[in-house]
Amino acid sequence: MSQEKDFKKLQQRTYQSYHQDGLIDMIIGMGFIGFGLNMVFDNSALLFMAWLPIIFYVPFKNRITVPRIGYVKFSGSNTRLFILVAVLLLVSLAGIFFFLFTGQANISPQLSAWIRQYHMLPLGGIAALCFVGAGLLTGITRLYAYAILIIGMFAAGIWLGIQQSIFVMATGLLIEAVGIWLLVRFLRKYPSVAEESANESR
Repeated sequence: MSQEKDFKKLQQRTYQSYHQDGLIDMIIGMGFIGFGLNMVFDNSALLFMAWLPIIFYVPFKNRITVPRIGYVKFSGSNTRLFILVAVLLLVSLAGIFFFLFTGQANISPQLSAWIRQYHMLPLGGIAALCFVGAGLLTGITRLYAYAILIIGMFAAGIWLGIQQSIFVMATGLLIEAVGIWLLVRFLRKYPSVAEESANESR
């Protein structure tokens, strides 16, 4: 039993180290930035381009992470469960907003006006809930911080009357900055085999 617990702890530490390269953070940050730019220019191509780097996630992982800490295969059950929950939440949210904004929901005009004015707050809440779910499933604790950041930035932006696109992009820039910092720290902490050989030959 003790060996099994030790193995699970080792596996968890390895998993967390595998995701300390900041790549996923940078992709999330670009997604928020693209969403904000889409709100400014009303061009969905910007949103698509912002999330386009996600298709390069695995190649970047193989190029940056694997040469430094090796290839580790993890169970994909948690990832698939998180994706399923996130999709269900987003579909439910889209359905709710469809009924609210098309006037098909039987709610008071005051509540409808409030939702139209502050719709970014529940959107931020759904995004934060997805991050909390991802943190619970993966054990990556900084995802909880991102959930708090999203709620805090969205609530502060609405309360201060800041343009929605600005606080959305500001959230993305902060997450992007964290991702870049993590990447730089990861590269310094885990030099590749070629870099180690070059340093030893000097």
